[in-house]
Order: sequence, then C-alpha cells, then structure tokens
Amino acid sequence: MNKTWLTVIARAIDSEQELFPLNRTWQAIHQEYNIGLTQAKKLLLTYQDKLELRELVNKISGIDLQQVAPSELTGMQREQVLTLAINEKLAGQSVKKNRLATKSLPGRALKLNGELYRLPDNCHCDMALENIVSVEHQSIWIVENYRCFDQLGAIKLDESAALTEPLVVFRGDHVYQAGTVLSLIEKFQLPVWVMGDLDPKGLSIAQSYPNFAGLIAPDMQALEAYFNNPGKANHKLYEKQLAGCRKALSDTRYPIIETCWQLMKQHQAGIVQEHWLVGDTTLSLHPA
Repeated sequence: MNKTWLTVIARAIDSEQELFPLNRTWQAIHQEYNIGLTQAKKLLLTYQDKLELRELVNKISGIDLQQVAPSELTGMQREQVLTLAINEKLAGQSVKKNRLATKSLPGRALKLNGELYRLPDNCHCDMALENIVSVEHQSIWIVENYRCFDQLGAIKLDESAALTEPLVVFRGDHVYQAGTVLSLIEKFQLPVWVMGDLDPKGLSIAQSYPNFAGLIAPDMQALEAYFNNPGKANHKLYEKQLAGCRKALSDTRYPIIETCWQLMKQHQAGIVQEHWLVGDTTLSLHPA
C-alpha cells in the first residue's frame, strides 16, 4: 500500500460523503481489496466500508489513520516513520537529502571543519551540508557529470588550476540534489568554477551560480577542434536545449559564456564533458 493509496483512503474516511469518483486509484484499491460497491463511474463507501478500510490500513501498514495523517510522513526520515508505520519507505525525506559528494584535487587533502582528510583515488566524501561548519579551500569547483567527478584524476589539468585550492563538488542527480550544492555556495561565498558540458544548458546553469568565477574547459583552439569533429560535436543536444536556454545566454554578462555561446551557435552543437576523460586535452581555467 503506497502513499497515494493511503492519502486517498484517509480523505475518504474523513469525508462525510459516500460516493467517490471511480478514478484509477480507487479502481486499483477496489480491485485489490473488494471494499465498497461500484455504481457506474462512482464508488459507494458506506460507514462500515470506511471502518473496514481503516482496519485494513492499520493491518497492512501499521498506521492508525485516527492518529496519523499520511501528510505527516512527508517531512519524516525513514527511522522516524518506523515509529508510526511498518514500511520505512513511506518517509517523505530522501535518504540523501541535504547531502553532498565532495573531494579535493588528486594528491591533495580535503580540508573541512579544520581537519585534513586524505582520500584514496576515485573516492569522495559523502557528508551532510549541516555538518560542514567550515571550508578551508579557496574556491569551489562544480563538476556536472558524476563520471568526471569520480575519475577526476584521469583528467589533465593545467598547473594553474591547483592554485585555486578547490573543494570539488558533484553537481547532483537523483541521489545528490543540485539544490544542496547551491546552499553550500550560498553558505560559504567562495568563487565558483564550473566543469560541465559545453552545451546550452551547461552554460546556462554555470552562469546562474552565485559567485560564478569561470569555466574549467579546454582552450579555445582545442574547443574549435572538438566542434569541427563530427564524432564529438553533438547537434541533437544543441537542438534539444536551444529554445530553453537561448534568451539567458544571449543576455549573458560573462565574456567567457558569450565566447562559448558564439562557438555553439556557429557550429550548432554541444560537447559533453566525458571527452575530457580520454585523449591529451588539458583543461584550463577560463575566468568569467
């Protein structure tokens, strides 16, 4: 019994009406438990039917709908839900909510909360934002793609890149949330450098960060070669993202975004950052 079913049943139990639209959810509930009586496109639930539904919910999920509303589960962690229900997955909070994947440049220490941490290669620190009290790095690098974040040691970086003393952070996906990265940036107010896909969406996201300092990317001559290479220039990516990003990029106040945007428009293509993991391309810092 999922959260949607619980919510629908709870509303019916609290309602004085007896007839409910026989939508997809009620059809599934009725088919599964055979409670209530269908009447054309309606479901009739008597007082006795509602009592039966309440007992059923309590038996299956452990939730007493007289004491707990399904909406109360939304703000709970899994262990909190277990005090009220059998199924911990009814919790509304993501397991990785407000957590970050962070690391340092290869061979350097991760410096957080006044401590130095030496991480193995291809490794990162998983940490809750609320537990990061201080950052002893001089900048924040945001890496869009997890593979590039994880395999950072395989990417050739210009020697000057290390001078920024960065805290390297994965931008996020369905596990790590991009909003938590934004909160980190706002909390510590460090210069933000972005290593992302060189496509319209990647540029648009990069320039939207507070304290945006610039891009981490190949030099312009190398980028021109990428865009001229049919095996690397991704035209479908450009076409898909163009409409949603054109205005923001056309109005940019950052010269480096404008330069990359002109390249993209000229070639009507984007370049994904996984290309940096192979070949001899060196990434440099391109100030905003």
